[in-house]
This record gives sequence, structure tokens and C-alpha cells, in this order.
Amino acid sequence: MTVWDRLRGSRSAEGVANQIARGEIAHAWLLVGPAGSGKGPTASALAAALNCRTAPLVGCGECSSCLRILRRRHPDVHHIVPEGPIIAVDVVREGVIPEANRSPFEAQYQVFIIEEAERMNPAAQNALLKTLEEPQPRTVFVLISDRAEELLETVHSRCRVVRLEPVPEERIVQLLQQEGASAEVALLAARVSEGNLDRARALAFDHEAGERRRRWVHLPRRLSSANDALDSVTEILDESRAAAKALQAAHKEEIKEMAETLGERRGTAQARNALEKRHKREVRRAESEVLADALITLASFYRDVLAIRRGGEEAVANLDLLDELRGWTDSDVSDAALVEAIERCIVARGTLTKNANPQLAIEAVLVELARLAPPQARIPSF
Repeated sequence: MTVWDRLRGSRSAEGVANQIARGEIAHAWLLVGPAGSGKGPTASALAAALNCRTAPLVGCGECSSCLRILRRRHPDVHHIVPEGPIIAVDVVREGVIPEANRSPFEAQYQVFIIEEAERMNPAAQNALLKTLEEPQPRTVFVLISDRAEELLETVHSRCRVVRLEPVPEERIVQLLQQEGASAEVALLAARVSEGNLDRARALAFDHEAGERRRRWVHLPRRLSSANDALDSVTEILDESRAAAKALQAAHKEEIKEMAETLGERRGTAQARNALEKRHKREVRRAESEVLADALITLASFYRDVLAIRRGGEEAVANLDLLDELRGWTDSDVSDAALVEAIERCIVARGTLTKNANPQLAIEAVLVELARLAPPQARIPSF
């Protein structure tokens, strides 16, 4: 077993693993690819391989160092994520550069994983540039981006670029079955995840994730009026808060582990402060991800109705809802209304990354869905 096992099937991730194993360690990496291509897991595996105590440069996946890194609980592996629409220059100046100039607390390498790196504003990218040009010998940066063309060329050129692609559906099905999922569950999870192996695993094996998806995909049948829409909004927001609460419980364990590991050693105050800030960002992100997942699922339902209407049933994602989807095909809801419903979901999802009020954003889109595609309009075929 290694930390790369969960990325089987990705040639690009295997290439990174081989480079690390040969000691070809760049001081800065840029992982590029669409959502679901495994950029985040590749970054975590890279950090774990660099710091594994049992299998150095490979990553056993079982030692304390590997496990804490994969769970985002290691004091020497820093995750920088957007707070609102951008990663501001202050985040880089105050949260990255000072830490990057220190030696690791306990690991061989200190690793900074910058998620959605293209959302660093120009000032933030320029602030990071000097550190990328003159890195500390045991500091590694991993930038993750869906849109690397939005990074400054000066930043881009100082990174080793790795391009990742979504995992093919058949490969996801194979992997999920090898990990214990039934053929039916594996196919549904792979189809719904659209090449995102992590999301597919969550849908196949995480009961809460699977239940949330089932609730979201049944919402269209309930959106008969604005009041129904607002009731559904309450459920979605409750789910997002529940996800945040669960994460906060995990954070308490992480704080405890950190205290036991570091004690009162040098720099522990700074490490605790950085951990608290990261926890706040992760809680906000967890809430946002649940809301985004609800919107993605709703969009997939309306897209499936369109696919069946146009004779493309083989492209349906929600395979467990075929009868219900067929029941919508002869409804009074027009193709144009379905397209608009899909677009509303996609646009609303985008606003969540721009510091929009989550409740207002979700309310607006669900009320609009009730107007565009009310369930009374479909033929009740079941």
C-alpha cells in the first residue's frame, strides 16, 4: 500500500509518484486540470511521499506522518484556500511567506498547497514570486488550478507543470468495485461524479454523502410553489451546517493531536494560530461545498430530462431515477425552461465562490426552479 493507491488509473499522478521516488523534487509544482481530475489528492500524496517516515519518497500511507497529512492534520503541510472570491495579498504576506522562511517543525519538507491558485490576485502572486524564486531548501509549493492561464507567467514559469485529466467512467467503476462497491452502486457513483474519483468514492461509501444526494435529486418533484422552494432551502442550509459541525468535531481532534505532538516547542504559538485560521476557512468551505453539491445535483436532474427527450438515455447520470425522468419527458415544461433551470443552478453555484449570501443565493434559484419547472406539469407515469 502507498499514498498513491487512491490515484490508480491516473497516468499523470503516477508520473508525479515516479519523479518523487527518483528524488526529482521540484521546489514548486503546478497541478492543472478540470474539477475531478485528482489535483487535490495528488497534492496530498506528494506531500505525504516527501515526508513519509517508513517509505521515504514513496509514502506508505500508514505511518503517523502519512495519515496526518492525508487527513490535513500535519503542522508542516499548509493548505491555503480562497476566502471569498480571491486569495488576497495579505494571506500570502502574513500566512505563507513567514512560514515558508521557517524550518519544518518535524517533517523533512514543509509543503504549501495553494488551492484554486488562479484566484490569487496579482498582488498576491507577485508577493509569492520572490519566495518561489529563492525557496528554502526544505520548502515545497504545490499550486492547484483549474485555470492556469489566469496565473501570471512569472509564477507559471517557475513551477513544474503537471496536467491531470478526469478519470474515465469505466476506470472509476472498476476501482469502486475493487474497493467493495456493488456493480450497480459503482456505476451510479461513477456516472453522477462525472470523472471525479473522490466524489464517486464519497457517493459509494459515505452514507451521509449518498443520503444528501438522494435528497437533492428528489427536490424537483417537490418544487410546486415558492413556499415549497423556501422549505427546501431550509433543508439544504441545515445540511450545510451539519457538515460544518461534523468538521468542527474533527478539528477538535486535530488540535488535540497537535498539542500532543508539538508540546511547547519553538513556534507552537504561530502553528496554533495558523491552524485556527485554516479551520475557519475549512468550515466555510465545507458549508459551501454542500450547497454547491445540491445545485450540481439539481442541474443534473434537469439535464437528464433533456437527454431523454432527445433520445440520449444512455447519457443519463441519475440512473436510479429513470422512471421519474421519463415521466417528465412529455410534460408541459419546455426544453427552454429546462435549459434555463440548468443555467440558473450553474450561475448560482458560481456566486457561492464570490462571497454571495448563501441563503439568498439558494433561495433565489429554488424559487426560480419552482417557476420554470413545476412538478405538476409532468405526466404522472408512476
